[in-house]
Amino acid sequence: MSENISGDFLKSLRKEKKLSQKELAELAGISQSALVKYEKGTRKIPEDLDVTLSKILNVETLLKDEVDKLKVLIDQLIEYRDMNKLLNKELATKIGTSEVSLSYVLNRKRKPSKEMQQKIFRFLSNDGKEILMDIKQDDGSFNLPVVDKAAMGEQIKEIRKNRGESLEKFGKNFTRPAGKNVVTRWEKGINIPDIERLMNVAYLGKVTVPYLLYGDTFSKMLKKGNKVSKFEKLDPFRMGLRLRKIRRDYRLERENFGKFFSPPITKWSMDRYENGKDIPNTDRIIQYAYIGKVSLEFLIYGI
Repeated sequence: MSENISGDFLKSLRKEKKLSQKELAELAGISQSALVKYEKGTRKIPEDLDVTLSKILNVETLLKDEVDKLKVLIDQLIEYRDMNKLLNKELATKIGTSEVSLSYVLNRKRKPSKEMQQKIFRFLSNDGKEILMDIKQDDGSFNLPVVDKAAMGEQIKEIRKNRGESLEKFGKNFTRPAGKNVVTRWEKGINIPDIERLMNVAYLGKVTVPYLLYGDTFSKMLKKGNKVSKFEKLDPFRMGLRLRKIRRDYRLERENFGKFFSPPITKWSMDRYENGKDIPNTDRIIQYAYIGKVSLEFLIYGI
């Protein structure tokens, strides 16, 4: 965040809503070039336009004074720290500032410098990306980590034992019950559960699906979704529509979009996914969620 408080705020909200500059400009009834100037701070947002943009972006106003903006910024940072159970020292390292200075700011004893404001704003805007910089390749493809089946099996086994359940009883917890032999193969790292059952396991263990597959480093790589109160059977057709929207948001044909994945998805397979005739394997669904910047809960259940 800089002197351009309203412009930076506008830009961050637009990205949060996953709107392009062109799309937001059309919704607000202004030109894209005008929106660019508002975001860059080279033109002040008029009060009447603030009303329109605020309604679209679901906020009270974009024109609050700096003190209010700083309060919101610090509140968001405290929320991030508490949600992720971080010490001030750990948070300071992530942001790239000193622990002492950050502690004063978090305790409301000192106003952050403009440089610190910029660092905090960039950090909150790019939350989660710092551990994923090696995933997106120069050609636009995504090189996700490889599943450690043995480690995954141990995690599933630990979840089951912590619940004090036998293989047979544990398998009855799922949307589609799994037999004793199926659970055994998971725990031995022979097979990976399908995405529905893996989400069930993660829910029972109070962990994320990426954590089970890739370990702690990538546990928060996906967008956090709404809590699933009741797991229902996956609807391939509806999920296919969501998969299609992810591709269309990139404005790519199936053949080119398939190259984003690791390994690549063929045009034929993608056509079957999007038309609900087939369900991607667990690894590919994770990649779809990451590439589409959506939660698994939304991708699978639409919530």
